Amino acid sequence: MGEKSSSRCCCCSWFIGIIVLIAVVLAIVFTIRHNKSNKHPDDGADIVPLPGSIDKNYADALKIAMQFFDIQKCKSSTLLAEHTHLTPAGKLENNKITWRGDSGLEDGSEAGLDLSKGLYDAGDHMKFGLPMAFTATLLSWSILEYGHHMDSVNQLEPAKDSLKWITDFLIHAHPSANVLYIQVGDPETDHKCWDRPETMSTKRTLTKIDTETPGTEVAAETAAAMAAASLVFKQSDPKYSSTLLKHAKQLFGFADNHRGSYSVNIPKVQSYYNSTGYGDELLWAASWLYHATEDKTYLDFVSKNGDEFANFGSPSWFSWDNKLPGTQILLSRLTFFKKDLSGIKGLQGYKETAEAVMCGLIPSSPTATTSRTEGGLIWVAEWNALQQPVSSAFLATLYSDYLLTSGIENLSCGDTSFKPSDLRKFSRSQADYMLGKNPEKMSYLVGYGDKYPEFVHHRGASIPADANTGCKDGFKWLNSEEPNPNVAYGALVGGPFLNDTFIDARNNSMQNEPSTYNSALVVGLLSSLVTTSTSLKSFMAKRTFHTEGSNSIHKPKIPATEKQRDKSGKRVDDVFHSVRSSFSSSNHVQPNLGFTVHSLHSTSLADLYSPRSMSLLIRSSYLSQSHFQPRISKPSSHTNQTPSKLVFLSSFNHNPLVSLVDKRNPTMQPPTFTPSMTVKSSLIDPDGGELVELMVPESEIKLKKKESEAMPKVELTKIDLEWVHVISEGWASPLKGFMREDEYLQSLHFNSLRLKDGSLVNMSLPILLAIDDDTKEQIGVSKNVALVSPQGDIIGSLRSVEIYKHNKEERIARTWGTTSPGLPYVEEHITPSGNWLIGGDLEVFQPIKYNDGLDHYRLSPKQLRKEFDNRQADAVFAFQLRNPVHNGHALLMNDTRKRLLEMGYKNPILLLHPLGGFTKADDVPLDVRMEQHSKVLEDGVLDPETTIVSIFPSPMHYAGPTEVQWHAKARINAGANFYIVGRDPAGMGHPTEKRDLYDPDHGKKVLSMAPGLEKLNILPFRVAAYDTVEKKMAFFDPSRAKEFLFISGTKMRTYARTGENPPDGFMCPSGWNVLVKYYESLQEGDDSSKQQQTVVSA
Repeated sequence: MGEKSSSRCCCCSWFIGIIVLIAVVLAIVFTIRHNKSNKHPDDGADIVPLPGSIDKNYADALKIAMQFFDIQKCKSSTLLAEHTHLTPAGKLENNKITWRGDSGLEDGSEAGLDLSKGLYDAGDHMKFGLPMAFTATLLSWSILEYGHHMDSVNQLEPAKDSLKWITDFLIHAHPSANVLYIQVGDPETDHKCWDRPETMSTKRTLTKIDTETPGTEVAAETAAAMAAASLVFKQSDPKYSSTLLKHAKQLFGFADNHRGSYSVNIPKVQSYYNSTGYGDELLWAASWLYHATEDKTYLDFVSKNGDEFANFGSPSWFSWDNKLPGTQILLSRLTFFKKDLSGIKGLQGYKETAEAVMCGLIPSSPTATTSRTEGGLIWVAEWNALQQPVSSAFLATLYSDYLLTSGIENLSCGDTSFKPSDLRKFSRSQADYMLGKNPEKMSYLVGYGDKYPEFVHHRGASIPADANTGCKDGFKWLNSEEPNPNVAYGALVGGPFLNDTFIDARNNSMQNEPSTYNSALVVGLLSSLVTTSTSLKSFMAKRTFHTEGSNSIHKPKIPATEKQRDKSGKRVDDVFHSVRSSFSSSNHVQPNLGFTVHSLHSTSLADLYSPRSMSLLIRSSYLSQSHFQPRISKPSSHTNQTPSKLVFLSSFNHNPLVSLVDKRNPTMQPPTFTPSMTVKSSLIDPDGGELVELMVPESEIKLKKKESEAMPKVELTKIDLEWVHVISEGWASPLKGFMREDEYLQSLHFNSLRLKDGSLVNMSLPILLAIDDDTKEQIGVSKNVALVSPQGDIIGSLRSVEIYKHNKEERIARTWGTTSPGLPYVEEHITPSGNWLIGGDLEVFQPIKYNDGLDHYRLSPKQLRKEFDNRQADAVFAFQLRNPVHNGHALLMNDTRKRLLEMGYKNPILLLHPLGGFTKADDVPLDVRMEQHSKVLEDGVLDPETTIVSIFPSPMHYAGPTEVQWHAKARINAGANFYIVGRDPAGMGHPTEKRDLYDPDHGKKVLSMAPGLEKLNILPFRVAAYDTVEKKMAFFDPSRAKEFLFISGTKMRTYARTGENPPDGFMCPSGWNVLVKYYESLQEGDDSSKQQQTVVSA
């Protein structure tokens, strides 16, 4: 009886428990539905997220990722703060990073500021304001959206602490309304050292922007960071929040009222964080200020300036340089959650473009980007490859949660609908790849999992904490073959190549260097995934929230009545564009152009990248592709169009010897709507965005020739004619004729030309036409002159001419660095030339021909680009030479192609490009070299299917590092995106002393830093020599130095002259026979001459 009673009680208990559980579930469901139907999150009470189950993997990864901010903190013992509510600097409490100590204690002292806080940018000791502010904005956004997730795993307070460490720095960096310090440290000096931050001894110079030197993008990004952070601290520290908002408003006013790109106004930043424009930062900052204040003027700003800056309908990649995708997602939040804003027309473009971004990310979407590795990772850039997939995944999770919180069940992509879970699935796939679910089974988050990078490119991590190293002796730790003694927990390294491979090498900064802004992205992504909760709460400010000094706060200009202008008032309206997808990016000022690619869309835009240095065998570079479109050519409307498949193209950009370069962000290209559009393989756009060809149209030739007959005549030398050839075909694009004086001075003194839009193109050699006194007098006041070839034919004209003084000594000294006698080009061409220079616009009646049997080799840039397309090249690497090709050259070229294939390219094409203009007397003549090159291909030393042999028509200056820039720039115009550079390029022996005229290593170093060449990948020579053991040319092995034989050009010529054969395997036999016959002919000529002299003497 007792057992039955007990059983009944048990059943009753279970029954009652089930009833209660059902009641609770129904109550929860009712509450959620009630909130969804009656409340928008920002209309009043917050939606309180339901606690979700914690994903242990993501939770563990988040805890590790948060540690990198502590590693990057610049710890200090003193504080000069004027704001008592700022955190006392002091020594960091509860420091878990045992190998880090105080550093940067005096940062800012030269300006009387305390800039000792903030974060070091990456593996170096620099504080760069633009990416640091972006880091703060991202951290704030992550906390605002997913702080409850962070709190569930005890990471909310560490996140807020790291954020405040940055915002304290930003407050001090903004000492007055229109002054902002944007950089601490000199990167050129900093990157010459490898030391611990605690022992660094380099001078900590400061860089600032102000009304005289504006930097809109940095000021606006810092305003965004302050505004977002003010929301984070609004409840916990209202006074601090108020201070942040005050600074945010002042900075936005500064950015908006004094527009100008910091990359234009402070050119030295172009080698590091080179901004591609400021329109996106203005929209981004205004969006955050609206969220922080609900001041409608900021909303009006983004609504009315969208057409100017937002590139509606052109989705792009979110990055430190391109804030448009983030802005689109952030403003979409308003259309989801603010009933009174959901119908505002000015916000619809942002939401629709945000949807296009999301549709491009879902793999099964009809508009999905194909820019993915086989392992499934979004892959856009070789440098810092993980930035785009992590940022995209973070935005995708946000958008998914916006959809779920607002009760929207579907996302329409063309004719296909997807669920919010599809976006979240994509985000998880990127996070999982990052954490080890990839072909390498490598976690790219240092410290997570069983296998992660051990040779991270990070100074502090690579040097033992007790090592007493200075600036230079620390390089032994960079070159050490031992893993880092200190683990940089939480560092997200750059990531894999396109083929999912990764090289864990400390000098591989391309793949193995972390950055703080990447860590902020990782924290955001992991926080979004750490629990299954997908409901978001409001973080909008209420209108009753006021700040100090609010009466004097700037109201943004609405609408912008003028285009972007630099500080000289000139319009700066280049727009930037995409990399491997069919989306585009923000409306950007482009002071210094990056990599280029032909878009799949007729209206493509431009974007830049910049890499970090690496010492791999091939120093490849950062990636991006660009194409130009004037702002007046608006992208097609984002409405009423059916998006098509997104197709990505790849290219690389590079500064190999600069340790921390412009980390460019590629952008998705605008969708193409022309079904028959073909993919272009010439990945780099010409300088200036358009190839300049100066041939007179066929229909006008007769008239132009008749006009020229009546013009004053200028007689050309052979070298002058070669320059006409160069200019007329576009090798010197965007140059349109012989240089006028302003172009000459820019080229002579700055090695570059400033275009009307504010951008720079490289132009290291002045391209000039000299005339004598008689010709100048004959020209008189005429504005046009006819050009007469050495054969006496009128070959074209120079129009709207300008005549100015030819200071030969200055020209020679600045071009060659010496005025010593014996410089071949000087003695051949400059010394005998006239005392005047004439510049003007060139017109040529017919393509220049030499009738020497080699004209078929002289392909113009346009013809080369067409040939690259015909061969479906996805990379083009150029090799210039003025000597015969030996097997060492071939080894280098074949090895380069192999490595490009390993990097993920499918069909790299070699442009073997011998110089065909003037050369000095003892160089092997062009016809002999071309015959030798043909034998190299016939013998299969180089593959004819993947090699194009063409003649570069330029004369040779032998001007070393100055001239090699010209050689590289010309190949950009031909469509090459990789350039192989060797030892002492374009160099020669000193004309009067027994030494080299130039340092043999300076050529490749200059190429890595030269303005206007950032979009070209520089591939330094590996040293090849004859391996006496293997009996072939091989890459030099220092450990077997005595077994290698170096055969110089002089030695090679000696072999050929004397009839002695070089070692087997040095050069293909048929190619060597060409040289032997040539030198035998010289010997026969010398013997014949001696016989004639003997007869005459007799």
